[in-house]
Amino acid sequence: MLYRFSRVLLCGFALMISSMAWGTSALGSYNIAPNSVTVAGISSGGYMAVQLQVAFSRAIYGTAVMAGGAYYCAQDDEAYWGTACATGNGVPVSSLVDYTNQQAAAGAIDPVSNIAGKPIYMFSGMLDTVNYQATMDDLYSYYGSFTSTDNITYNNYTAAEHAWITPDSVVPCSYLEAPFMNNCGFDAEQTFLALFYGALNARNNGTLGGSFIQFNQNAFCPHSNCAAISMDSTGWVFVPKNCAQGQACRLLVALHGCSQNQETIGTTFVQYAGINEWADSNNIIVLYPQTINATVPYNPYGCWDWWGYTNGNYALKSGPQMAAIMAEVNKLAGGSVQF
Repeated sequence: MLYRFSRVLLCGFALMISSMAWGTSALGSYNIAPNSVTVAGISSGGYMAVQLQVAFSRAIYGTAVMAGGAYYCAQDDEAYWGTACATGNGVPVSSLVDYTNQQAAAGAIDPVSNIAGKPIYMFSGMLDTVNYQATMDDLYSYYGSFTSTDNITYNNYTAAEHAWITPDSVVPCSYLEAPFMNNCGFDAEQTFLALFYGALNARNNGTLGGSFIQFNQNAFCPHSNCAAISMDSTGWVFVPKNCAQGQACRLLVALHGCSQNQETIGTTFVQYAGINEWADSNNIIVLYPQTINATVPYNPYGCWDWWGYTNGNYALKSGPQMAAIMAEVNKLAGGSVQF
């Protein structure tokens, strides 16, 4: 019965895109405070969050990873390493650390010293059957090579399936079910945002004062063609009223997982991930980049590229999706982000 209810609810949420899509706009620029750009992601978005943090560690201040995995885990060969990365069995963490150091020495990613001291939030459900907890343990070990574990908050004790965790969901914690947003009885968004930004104002549980803006992503993709790298022609950004009026604000990049893009579930993740309510009362702009389900390159579930379907540089600063997302970040920050 709950499954049927949540499916109906999902359809209703997806239809809300028509009420939000007032027409695609150019992405604006705002007063983004220094050292305030952070990133959070689930599943493939979790892998992408790690990639962004490691490759652009000069620009990214904090990171939240739900059901992701270690940087460069698939090593440009998902067919060979995909099972290991999903289960956590046989992941060569020391080799991934060596690769990271090599790429940093070559200038393909930022110096790894930038990772140290920055807040990291990790969540891995004990019941996750898609991205086993062992692979997040590998990520914890990987991070330990670059920062003190005192900087890492790791929830690995919740009986959750593979999902983004938010109190705004109706799906129980232990279910594996679209839209892969589960309620586990606590507010993960409050936890990681407080780690990033310190004490927070109360969550806005009423009508949001900010605005959802659908923007043109093609402006940030190679040859103005996001489809060629499995990104959508449009993305979303939530802008609190104070930020639109020029006050200094922070910026969070929120990355959906596979089968959570707007092509698949409309604006369900954009509207109901539980981030905007905190962002609205705490001057945090939230960027929601979007993928598409693609045949060429082969990405049928709209995952972010964590294994190399775009090209072999996918995890480096030159990776096409990585560069596109950071170009969006820099535009929102008025060109002030150093990367």
